[in-house]
Amino acid sequence: MSDSSNLTTTFQDEILSIAVMGPTGTGKTSFINLLSGSKLQVGNELESCTADVQISEPFVINGRSVNLIDTPGFDDTKLSDTSVLNMIAAYLSYSHNTGRKLAGVIYMHRILDNRLGGISARNFRMFRNLCGEASLRSVVIATTMWDEVDERIGADREKELTTKDVFFKPALDKGAQISRHTNTLESAQEIIRSIIDIDSPSVVLQIQEELGRGLDITETQAGKAISRELFEQMARHREEMRGLMLEIQDATRARDEESRNELVVERQKMEASLTRIHMDSANLAQGYRDALARVEERLRAAEASAAAATSSFANAKAAGAGSKTPTGNEYPGQQTHSPIVQAVAATENSNAVLEGKLAAAVPVVGFWGKLSIMLAPFSLTWR
Repeated sequence: MSDSSNLTTTFQDEILSIAVMGPTGTGKTSFINLLSGSKLQVGNELESCTADVQISEPFVINGRSVNLIDTPGFDDTKLSDTSVLNMIAAYLSYSHNTGRKLAGVIYMHRILDNRLGGISARNFRMFRNLCGEASLRSVVIATTMWDEVDERIGADREKELTTKDVFFKPALDKGAQISRHTNTLESAQEIIRSIIDIDSPSVVLQIQEELGRGLDITETQAGKAISRELFEQMARHREEMRGLMLEIQDATRARDEESRNELVVERQKMEASLTRIHMDSANLAQGYRDALARVEERLRAAEASAAAATSSFANAKAAGAGSKTPTGNEYPGQQTHSPIVQAVAATENSNAVLEGKLAAAVPVVGFWGKLSIMLAPFSLTWR
């Protein structure tokens, strides 16, 4: 087979995208790196390293090219919930509008957590608001950290999660699946197969459908949920502020300067927190528009970079520098793109390479978009 036909085959291969969501510390990034051979930065249990939407290198499993979308959780230690929502919504909306299909979604949950309460429950509620009901048949709930829990205890927790209405049962009743990720490549691949081994795997999430209809981010179910939570936080802070003011008055009357000073510092912290929450609420819509604009801006730069890479490729081919494109395999870290394209990418300056990688995240229509797929991995950065 000629080099040109190999390249055409590569261009025509459809890459299936799967979003990976869940709270911080559930192993999302490690799961993605294990499957794809990518080197996305991994955080610890308490602090997130996923400060933006990241896309893995493509990998091949069961003859299908797949890449994974790494997303920050709604309990992110560095980002507000509104920022996380805007990042995820902007990527999902733009990719949907430009024809990039989402094959499914993986939601990760630590089996170490003995109940779905607090942060875990809040994350899953937001996840349901993003996905909606109709897309649950394309969702896999992956339980993680099985190597850190006694098998019997883990099995008991798994049963509770799947059989009680306050946990995952309602989602499972509507078609979602649950699977164990035991920190092995085999268990990770099995989770991917459960999504891609169906006829024409494709799903449109509720947030994509809502934004596609022209709704403002604040009018979507996820946006409404964030707004409700922010208003509830503001109400709680105002109530706490009233209590602090009474304590400050009592300390003043008692001439207890030490207590009064401590209370004043606490009040100032609460005022700053209240201001931040108010700004998050007020800036939700504008934040989404800004995030979407950044995606579009970087896409234009990526298209120009892809065009330059294509020109370099054409020159190399004319000089007889063509080589056969591998057809791919089932092992992570072994890429499916042409050695010629790898050489072209290596000779581009660093900015051009970065933009070429970005094009893999949200491919543009036509030849340039398909070429840019071959320049992964990358990270979508919103700064």
